[in-house]
Amino acid sequence: MDGATCVVQPYLPQARGIDSPTIVINDNTAADGLFPVFDRVFTSIWERSLPV
Repeated sequence: MDGATCVVQPYLPQARGIDSPTIVINDNTAADGLFPVFDRVFTSIWERSLPV
């Protein structure tokens, strides 16, 4: 969403749509959490992407 909040829906091969949880993660740089993990994954995929 922005530099401090992201909305993620993990890929679960057996669960799609409403069966896969949607998670709102706020960046809290003072503590470990999920935001840095999803940020690294997103950035990695974004950097490898090609224009369609």
